[in-house]
Amino acid sequence: MSPIVPGIDGFPMSAATKLRGRDLCMVERMVSNLAEPRRINPCATHSNPNIRVSHVALNFGHLFGVQHRSAIQVTSSPLTLYQVMIPLRGRLIGHTDIEATPGTALIYSPQDRLNTYWSEDCIALVLSVYSEKLSALARATFPALEPNGMRIGSLMALTDGSGRSFINALSTICRESMDPNSAFNRGITTKSVEETLLLSLLLAQKRDAQTLSDTTICSNRRNYVARALDYIDAHLTDELTLTDLIHASGVSARTLQYGFIEQFGVGPITYLKRLRMRCVHDALRKAPPGSCMVGNVAAQWGFFNGSTFARTYRQMFGELPSETLSQREHQ
Repeated sequence: MSPIVPGIDGFPMSAATKLRGRDLCMVERMVSNLAEPRRINPCATHSNPNIRVSHVALNFGHLFGVQHRSAIQVTSSPLTLYQVMIPLRGRLIGHTDIEATPGTALIYSPQDRLNTYWSEDCIALVLSVYSEKLSALARATFPALEPNGMRIGSLMALTDGSGRSFINALSTICRESMDPNSAFNRGITTKSVEETLLLSLLLAQKRDAQTLSDTTICSNRRNYVARALDYIDAHLTDELTLTDLIHASGVSARTLQYGFIEQFGVGPITYLKRLRMRCVHDALRKAPPGSCMVGNVAAQWGFFNGSTFARTYRQMFGELPSETLSQREHQ
């Protein structure tokens, strides 16, 4: 199992494999049709690339799994999409000799040209993001960002902070996109997971960090936190995202994050999850005997992964949700 991307063991998204073979021209055509044109050249005369490609279409772009036996060089004309390349095994070297190994990601921005070396026996995830989608989210979330587009740094760490949040969201997409009955594929958590992925990508860019703060910050943080809290109360059972809370509060993600941490010790999304968890706890405590099932109550408040829900519930309340319900039924 990959130590960097939780839940991925071997080739990612194998059920979504679109191509497997040695014909580099076929690979070029498939990827060019789905994303944008590129050239793939073997690095040895008698190499046997034996490339395998999987693909999942997303609302904001494309996600590929790529595996090959021999070293290759990938080049392109100026890009129109952001490209995030995450090696799971092997290494990638960009055109400025920046090397990405497991635990880091190599990133290209629009107008960059791909010129990437892929080592032998490499496995990687490649995320293609529509530039207009990422730029629109950046402008909505970080009002001080330059409106004429943005550039992303060429190497991103994935082991902590926003980089780790990015890879956790990507792992969720990889796994749940393969399950037709998952909350992600059913559209229940799609918006929030995809937004988490893109916001984490933005926040992980150290070079742009200083430009992401507001030009003006409200003198009383409690005012905009209160607006976010009012919005949460009014939409507690809806699928809320950080963008929703940013729009409701009228400030940037960074400012809202600081305000919630100042008042509650956690960010707005963690606050929302804990509030909903308390709602589940109250519902189980007050449920008439035999009137409900734990899974149904959890789902009502947006918790669809049973094991994760039970673990978090126990951390908060010192008991499993079934134990809370059992105590009520034996009263």
